[in-house]
Amino acid sequence: MSKTITHSTNVVMDILPWPNGYGFSGAETWWNHILSQSERDRLDDLLTLALLDSSVCEQLVVKRDTALLAAFGLSPQTQHWLRAIRAASLEELARAVLAVINSDLAQGTPEAA
Repeated sequence: MSKTITHSTNVVMDILPWPNGYGFSGAETWWNHILSQSERDRLDDLLTLALLDSSVCEQLVVKRDTALLAAFGLSPQTQHWLRAIRAASLEELARAVLAVINSDLAQGTPEAA
């Protein structure tokens, strides 16, 4: 009886601090994964990263950093409406984003998918 041996490679995802991380392997793998997703999923990942890192949160909520939005591959239209949202906190921003997404879903707009 022969055994099949498989090797697995563990990848350390290096997302914090954004965007350069601490130099662990895997940052490129994470970014390739992020950028291969739908815009809705990339936006979800951006909001999640803002929950994990206060500097990303400030870049998103306070500064409305276009470089941050562009790094997540968000379309110019999405960047425009995100920067137009006036929110005092990440929670307020997330609620406003959900309102837009839910509105788009109700209208059957393809960008919401």
